[in-house]
Amino acid sequence: MRYKGTDVFYKGSGGSDNAIVLLHGWGASSAAMDGIYNYFASIGRAVYSIDFPGFGASDYPPETWGIYDYADCIQYAINELGLHAPTIVGHSFGGRVAVILGARKAAAKLVLCDAAGLKPKFSLKKKLAVMRYKAAKRRGKAPENAGSADYAALSPAMKKVFVRVVNTHLDSLLPKIEVPTLIFWGKEDKDTPPYMARRFNKKISDSGLIMVDGAGHFAYADRLDLFNAAVRVFTQ
Repeated sequence: MRYKGTDVFYKGSGGSDNAIVLLHGWGASSAAMDGIYNYFASIGRAVYSIDFPGFGASDYPPETWGIYDYADCIQYAINELGLHAPTIVGHSFGGRVAVILGARKAAAKLVLCDAAGLKPKFSLKKKLAVMRYKAAKRRGKAPENAGSADYAALSPAMKKVFVRVVNTHLDSLLPKIEVPTLIFWGKEDKDTPPYMARRFNKKISDSGLIMVDGAGHFAYADRLDLFNAAVRVFTQ
């Protein structure tokens, strides 16, 4: 599939009725969600998994892209595939896109798994570290190894996209989500901590929260059987 000059890879099984669309996290690809894809394909459900531009087998996006460009791309893909109001399953970065599409009423249901997109609450230690980094950067002395591992692994163009994405907070969209939403979260998640799950649950009116013991940021993979069973019941 081609979107505005960018090749977008997807794989799909089944038709278009009651379809499930899988959106992976940053730095991963559709392969990261094969445990979900293979399960639903095996029971005859329509399921589609997409590589975001910049990852997997998809082309790199223009360096001017932000999170809303990714949402536009996925909405285009859904329309091209003829999927009318599917269930969108988003993990981490994929959850950001799912939130936007849910607020646009482009989905019948949402599944948010350890989703990103909310403005974080920083500890005093973190705030002081950020202040020191910004002060050093103004003096031209910012350390070369500053930033997350996700950031460090990127090309210069994708670093610009990453910065734009993580600095766009989606809290204001949550009250606009009126579709049923399942929130599945690892209690040990350090990347998107459990307080974010509770905020999603509070701000999305028709939502339910499953907090999973012994699971981290990849709660769907840590407890794959539980996740698949929950999504199957939720999407019947």
